[in-house]
Amino acid sequence: MFKRSIILLFVAVLTLSLAACGKGDSDKSSDYKGKLEVKTTVYPLKSFAQQIGGKYVDVESVYPNGVDPHTYDPSQKQMVDIGKSDLFVYTGDNLDPVAKKIAKAINDKDKTLSLESTLDKNSDLLKGEEDEHEHEHGEEHEHGEEHEHHHHGKYDPHIWLDPVISQKFAKEIKDELVKKDSKHKDYYEDNYNKLVKDLKGIDKDMKEAVKGNEGKTVYISHDSIGYLADRYNFKQEGIENMNAEEPSQKDLTNIVKQIKEDKVKYILAEENVSNKVADTVRRETDAKTIKFYNMGSHTKQQDDDKNTYQSFMKENVKAIEKALKNE
Repeated sequence: MFKRSIILLFVAVLTLSLAACGKGDSDKSSDYKGKLEVKTTVYPLKSFAQQIGGKYVDVESVYPNGVDPHTYDPSQKQMVDIGKSDLFVYTGDNLDPVAKKIAKAINDKDKTLSLESTLDKNSDLLKGEEDEHEHEHGEEHEHGEEHEHHHHGKYDPHIWLDPVISQKFAKEIKDELVKKDSKHKDYYEDNYNKLVKDLKGIDKDMKEAVKGNEGKTVYISHDSIGYLADRYNFKQEGIENMNAEEPSQKDLTNIVKQIKEDKVKYILAEENVSNKVADTVRRETDAKTIKFYNMGSHTKQQDDDKNTYQSFMKENVKAIEKALKNE
């Protein structure tokens, strides 16, 4: 009798434990389903969606960690997984050919958000490699691995580095989240307003950083700061072109010569672009490298909750200021 009581007690405890676990899993599942699942391309869009969406949104970049966006090509499985999310956010069909391919594969167009539609093609967008007959440095290049690169097309894709344009992007993301989850509208609006305040601060900081050095040239590992140069009145000189393709030997010789003649002290080296050529230039000159975050691909550093688009841009402002002062 005693043994039977013990067995019954054990069964009762086990049943209660399983019920509790089931309830916990159910609650967790319910919480998860209560969040919007958002996929983005470049890190800035991920950061904006995270900051605006906060606790009501799960956000991931479609780029695997460390992958160069110039060569990224998603598998069929990855594209299917992206299509299962509530929203896919990207810069636009004319700015990101790979994202265009992904968006085209998503049948429900309410699940895609192309931010390009908010822009004026004449005043907001800069020409890309496809629109130029030859590279800024001179003659046409020969690239042994050219087939591995995605050519960006008609417009310069690195538009997210512009804090003024980024305010437009943030608004579009906020509006889309409100559209899909109206009951948290006030929450999204508050977070959006905080983000825009920060972006306006970065715009102000950039103006201060360039003041007194307007028209001067910043050398960088590849042509990625055209929008910043255009808005804040300085020049960029990429060691590699917009598609991150290596320059010809002739172009490389000319760059080294120009850096020596101008007594350039600093070259911006991007954290997610191969700096092999920039390192060659550095060795051939007296120039030092300064880290610059173009935020085009996903890195481990971006996963740190302490970091945001704003924190990386603040470092970029300092880097550009130092390069322009050339002291």
